[in-house]
Amino acid sequence: MEILRSPRLILRPLIPNDAVHFARLLGPDRAGVRMTASIPYPCTEEAAREWIVQKASPEAGQVFAITHAQSGEVMGAIGFGDSPGNGDLGYWIGKPFRGKGYATEAIRRIVTHASHLGISRLFAETFPTNPASSRVLTKNGFRLTGRGARQIPARGGSRTILKYVIEIQGCPGQNTWK
Repeated sequence: MEILRSPRLILRPLIPNDAVHFARLLGPDRAGVRMTASIPYPCTEEAAREWIVQKASPEAGQVFAITHAQSGEVMGAIGFGDSPGNGDLGYWIGKPFRGKGYATEAIRRIVTHASHLGISRLFAETFPTNPASSRVLTKNGFRLTGRGARQIPARGGSRTILKYVIEIQGCPGQNTWK
């Protein structure tokens, strides 16, 4: 898996030592963890390490640590699972970094990367209680396709979700960073 760059970010493969940063960012942020489908709560260093090992496996697709290009500080994670021609996008940004455009920039970069891999469509889901995530997705060209329910054991069972999709090939307005 390659390292991806954008103006302010470096997206690099996850490593087990990222667990310390996950625990620092998500340990005290129960509301943030609840906006994800699979991050464990409480997000201890040990629980985060297990999650990272699982997500870093080849079967999990491509999952990256979102790091600040200048400081190298871990800010979150982003990635997508592979299926022929499609992918399922997931991401989170630590509370100190929200509202500054980092999630928008990371998604834009990952969409470009998926396009270069020949993926023509990415799907994403968010909870209706997370309007900021919905805004970030639509800002990046995702369109709402409807509501649904999904079993999310880490969040207590069936949860209502909003479903999004982006058609990547020929998607106008996407920045293409190398």
